[in-house]
Order: sequence, then C-alpha cells, then structure tokens
Amino acid sequence: MNKKSCFFLSISLMLVIYSGECLSQTTEPLERTLEKWQDYNDLAICEVMVLGTFHFDEDILDPDSQRALLKLIEALERYQPSKILLEWEPARFESTNRQYHDYIADSFSIDSLSNEVYQLGFRMAKQLSHEKVYLFDDQTEYIGSLEQFASENDPFSFDLFTEYARKEDQDFFDQHEDPLIDIYHANQQLMAGLDIHQHIALLNSPVVQEVNAQRMHMYEVRVGIQKNWSGPDWLGRWYRRNVRMMANALKLAEEGDKLLIIVGDNHKWTLDMLFSHTPDFQLVSSWDYLKGL
Repeated sequence: MNKKSCFFLSISLMLVIYSGECLSQTTEPLERTLEKWQDYNDLAICEVMVLGTFHFDEDILDPDSQRALLKLIEALERYQPSKILLEWEPARFESTNRQYHDYIADSFSIDSLSNEVYQLGFRMAKQLSHEKVYLFDDQTEYIGSLEQFASENDPFSFDLFTEYARKEDQDFFDQHEDPLIDIYHANQQLMAGLDIHQHIALLNSPVVQEVNAQRMHMYEVRVGIQKNWSGPDWLGRWYRRNVRMMANALKLAEEGDKLLIIVGDNHKWTLDMLFSHTPDFQLVSSWDYLKGL
C-alpha cells in the first residue's frame, strides 16, 4: 500500500472513531435518563387473558367437536382464571347467572345450546367451581355519519354502506377487495382440516391476529374520506366498542384476579392492545397456553 493510500485509510479510521465517540456522547445521556424513567407497571393488580374464538354454531354439538372442546377447556384450566368474562352485555347479568346456577344444579341443560357462552363459558366456570359468570360486551350505538346506514331490522346495514361506497368512490374503495377475498378464502382452506381446539388455538396466534388488524384497516375505512367520514367513523365505532369492553372488564377487576375474556377473535388484537396499555392489567398470552395442543 502506498503512502497516499495509507494516509486516506488513517483519515477514514479517525473519522469512524470520532463518529463513534460523538454518537456515544450523544446517546449516553439519553440512555442514563431512560434508565431512571418512571413507568406505571407496578400498578398492575391482576392478570388478564383474551381468548379469541369464532362464534359457535350447531356443529359444536357433535361428539367429535365436544371431545375437542374438552381438550381446549383442559388447556385453559391451566391458567386457573378467577373470573370468566363473556361477550354479552352486563344488563343480562342476573338472567344469565340464574341460568348458570340452574346449570350447576343440573336443572338447566346446555346440550342443545351452541353459543360459546354456554358451551365454553358455562362449562369452564362449572369445572372451576365458580359461583358466577361475568359479562362485559357493549353494543355501541352507530351514531353520526353511520346513522344513515340503518335499515328496518338492523342498526347498521353493510349493504347500504357498500352501496354508498361504490357510488361515491368505487375505485378507491375496491382497491384491496380482491386480495381481501383471496387471502380470506386461502386462510379458511388452511383451517379446514383442524378440529375445534386447533382452530381456536390458531386464531389466538400473533400471526392470525396481525392479519385481523390489517384487514380492519384496509377496506371499510376508505369510505367517505373528507366527505362524510363514514368509513373512518365505522372503524372508530369499532375502537369505541372495544374501549368500552375493556372498561367493563376494568370495573370487574379486583386485586389478585386472573380474568379470562372469551370473545370473538377479531376483538382479540384490539383488546390485547388496550389491556397492555392499561396499568391495572398484566396481559397473559392465550397463544402460549394453546399452541402446544
């Protein structure tokens, strides 16, 4: 190597060293400050696990599904929840618990009732000897720009919403329609051979939940931007509902509780986010309990 090359190499090394020293001098005060930064993590009073599930139909009542459901319940029992929260509104608490107490006393049968409140919630609560089940849903109203999409039998008609979207800005609204449909059907095929406990375990994986979150932000939200804002308002109503659901759980939470939330799986990513940002709760992964099944 000639003298000129050696000179430039030396200069380059000096610049690298100098840059590193400057970076270190810049970041060290920030790192020292962050080491002392106070947070609210010590305020947690209880644990919470969000179990995302599909809404059961009559298929859950067949013998194979019932056996798979028992395996799912067995896995969840390892968490040892102190309270089970179900996706019905608190106004139904008294009537639901009358049914639950009759179920415990073997005077109310759930053999023909497919809803997950009965098949999963009641059965788990009974096996854990719980005195009550708890309700935390909120059927948040469709207000403002969303009121125009009410039909005679539905406070929000997706058909009317889509009709408006296609009329106002079809190209923009349809931008992701084909991939949405293609990806949905492809993922449904992947789950076709799974039994109930495998299906629900998969729904609780971080990968599936990320896809749920992406889907909620890629399609309907495009409607009415800078016009009536009905698409962003639709997504805003979703967040509002989930914030209220989290708040209902917060009202039920007591020191030392281990809450199990049983809810439609599309709520899971939203509720996980909300619980993780609420200092009263320590979020527990349902995926960690189910993935070994």
